[in-house]
Amino acid sequence: MLLLLLEKKKATAPELASLFEISVRTVYRDIDRLSAAGIPVYTTTGKHGGIHLMDNYVMDKSLLSEEDQNEILLGLYSISAIPHLNSVHMLKRLTSMFDHKLDWIEFDFSPWGSIPVQEREMFNLVKQAILTKQGMTFNYIDSDGEPSVETIAPIKLIFKNSTWYIEGQDESKPPHTERQTFKMKRISELRLLPRLQEHRSVSAAADVEKTTANAPVSLELLFSSTIAYRAHDFFEPSLIDKQPDGQLRVTLDIHEGERLYSFLMSFGAELTVLKPPHVRQELLHRHMKAVQHLQKVIQDSMKQNE
Repeated sequence: MLLLLLEKKKATAPELASLFEISVRTVYRDIDRLSAAGIPVYTTTGKHGGIHLMDNYVMDKSLLSEEDQNEILLGLYSISAIPHLNSVHMLKRLTSMFDHKLDWIEFDFSPWGSIPVQEREMFNLVKQAILTKQGMTFNYIDSDGEPSVETIAPIKLIFKNSTWYIEGQDESKPPHTERQTFKMKRISELRLLPRLQEHRSVSAAADVEKTTANAPVSLELLFSSTIAYRAHDFFEPSLIDKQPDGQLRVTLDIHEGERLYSFLMSFGAELTVLKPPHVRQELLHRHMKAVQHLQKVIQDSMKQNE
C-alpha cells in the first residue's frame, strides 16, 4: 500500500480495497498502522479527497532488507513480462529507489512475433468491464469447435500457460452456478453491456475451460525413448518412472476432456496409453478418424488430377 501511494501520490479507500481485495475498514486500519509507524500518511474529505502521503516524503530504504527489496523486484519483473500489463513504470521507479536491479534473471512470456492489436484492445475492454462492473457479450468457439454467443458478467482475468482467460458468471443462471472460463484467443465480436448489479459469491471454476468440472481419471502412459524429452517438458519428475529400455512411464490424475485427447494425440505413435482402457479406446478411435480423413483427402486429390 505504501509503495502504491508513493507511485500515485493519492488513492481513495475504495480503490485500495478493490486493488488489495480487502474491506474499506481494513484499509483504514492499515493506514492507522502506517501512521503509527511514523509514515506521514493522512486523509482528506470532499470531492478530491483521499489518502495521501506528505509531499516530498521519501521512503526509508532501511524499512526493507536487501532480501525484501529483491523479492519485491522479482515479483514486479515477473509481472512486467506478462503481455498487456502496464507495470514497467512502477518497476523502473522501484529499481531506482532501491538503487539496484536484478540482472541474474529474465522473464519473457510474450509469444513469438508481435502481439496482435486486436488482442490488446480486447484485453483493455475486458479490464474495463471488470473494473466498472459491466456485462459483455461475444462470439465464442469452444474446445469442440462449436460456435456460440455468450453473455457474462466478467469477474477476473487469468494468465495461465502463456494464454489469457476470462472468468465470468452467466447472469441468466442462479448465483450459485459455477463460473465459466473462456480462452481469449477464441473470442470475437466482443461488446460491453450496461452496468450490472453486484455479484453474489460463487464458487470458482476448477479448470480453465468452459466445461463442467468432472472427476479426474487416473492415467498411466508410456512414452518411447525418442520422445522422452517432451515428457520431461510437461510432467513433474515425481510422476516419471524411467524403464530399463529407456521408455518413460508416467502416472497422474487429470481431468478428461478435449484438451487431454488433443494433447495425447500430439505424441502420435510414440505414446501408449496403458490405463484406463476407455481412454486408450477413445484415443484409438480419434487416430482412426484422422487416418480416414487423410485417406479421403488423398483420394479426392487423386480424382481431381485424373
